[in-house]
Amino acid sequence: MEELKTVTFIWMQGERDAREKLGAKYEQQLWSVYQRLSRDLPFDQMHFIIGRISDFDLNNERYPHWTLIREIQVKVGGAKPYFDWVDTDDLNDGTNHLGHAIENDLHLTPEGYRILGERFAVAALQIIAGKN
Repeated sequence: MEELKTVTFIWMQGERDAREKLGAKYEQQLWSVYQRLSRDLPFDQMHFIIGRISDFDLNNERYPHWTLIREIQVKVGGAKPYFDWVDTDDLNDGTNHLGHAIENDLHLTPEGYRILGERFAVAALQIIAGKN
C-alpha cells in the first residue's frame, strides 16, 4: 500500500452559525477545527478548503450573520498557501431535488452539489500541485 503524502480537509458549513448569530465565534472555531485536525494527523501542512456559503441571504434578513460568515470563510480560506475557498453563489439556482424552481435558495441544486464536488477537487489538486 502506498503511503499518503497529503491530506486535504474540505469544509462546507456555516448556515446554522449564520442563523444562530454565531459569527463572533465562527472564525476562532474554524481555526480550532483546523488545529485539532493538524495535531491529530501526521502531516506538516494539512490542506484546508472551505466552501463559502451561498448568496442565499446577502441582506442578512433571515440569517443575521450570513455575510459575516461568508467574509470569515474567505479570510480563513486565503490565510495560508495551502488553504483555499470555493464559490457556491451560482449553485443554488435552477431546479431542486423535488423538481421545483429555486433562486438563491439555502440549498444547492442537485447539479450544484455535483459542481461543488468538482470545484473542491480542482482546488485540492491545485494546492497539491503548488498552484494555489
